[in-house]
Amino acid sequence: MGEIIRTMKNGRFLGWYLRYIDADGKRKHRASRQPSKELARRMLVEIEARINRGLAGMIEPVPPSPTVAELIERFLLEYSRPRIKNMATYRSDARTCLRRLLPSIGECRVDALKAAELARVRDALSIKYSAASVRVSLGFLGSVFSWGVKQEIIPRNPLLGVERPISQPCVDYFSRDEVVALLRLAAERADGGRRTDKLLFCLVYMAVHTGLRKGELLGLRSQDLDFDTRRLTVARSYKTTPKSGRARHLRLPSNSVPILREWKPLCPPTPDSVVFPVPQGGSHSHKAMLGLPKLLEATGCRVPAHPWHVLRHTFASHFIMQGGNLVALQKILGHSDIRLTMIYAHLEPNFLAAEMDRVVF
Repeated sequence: MGEIIRTMKNGRFLGWYLRYIDADGKRKHRASRQPSKELARRMLVEIEARINRGLAGMIEPVPPSPTVAELIERFLLEYSRPRIKNMATYRSDARTCLRRLLPSIGECRVDALKAAELARVRDALSIKYSAASVRVSLGFLGSVFSWGVKQEIIPRNPLLGVERPISQPCVDYFSRDEVVALLRLAAERADGGRRTDKLLFCLVYMAVHTGLRKGELLGLRSQDLDFDTRRLTVARSYKTTPKSGRARHLRLPSNSVPILREWKPLCPPTPDSVVFPVPQGGSHSHKAMLGLPKLLEATGCRVPAHPWHVLRHTFASHFIMQGGNLVALQKILGHSDIRLTMIYAHLEPNFLAAEMDRVVF
């Protein structure tokens, strides 16, 4: 038989509490939250009736499922992972990509979402955005739902089973004539004496001759360059580790050494001896274009959406077209998987042509 207890604290009435032995054999002490003893007694009778049927005495209230917008906000505030180099940048990129989904499902309760509904959202986004952009947005949304399941905020991941759009890898690069014109104009402007023009020339020259990412170029320090042995160490991207997480050691192209030697006395000193210091709000900005789009326009070249990355593609494409080895290119670019490098395979001279003559009957 259960008990009804009038509970007081410091002379203040807290309420009517119930004490009973539950169906699992454990003694429970729960607040009834009833305004009178009679209502608390009725509640105890109902609890004991459920226990006699082998059920839990008091049904614990289930918190409501959050909306997609609420879960995303919690994710952006609380999510962390050691492998992510810069959480601030990750959260900024995630917020931008997830914002595309909010008009469609932001106010929906997560536990009410169905895979079919998310598939319709995917198809609607595909009309407005590229396949790659939709894949990235759905990837971040999947991370939000997986995190919510691990934190026991939501019961399941409603995105499971929803196919992602296929994005075809696109290799955009500048032709040999475009690169020659770009370097010629950059060199002419560098001869004008302005330090920013000289800096841009050095960066463009290194980008098309080494294939380094923009962050890796801006992360180079004086100790990463050895002109005598022509050693080039790629140990940083901006102020963190490279994309692969590991440093790689390359050989400086011989024609870049005199250009870098000429730049060295002009380089402004920095605490960590950065080779290409770019002041942007007190630190390097991964979104700063550093004048490259205007230089491309002046050259008469098209201005792609990601011009610095197209310079990296330009190096890789011409490396392969001039007989370079795919495995060597993988090491140069710092790809963790050869499949990433294979997007340049079709540019190799006689690619597949000679192979088709192997079979003879």
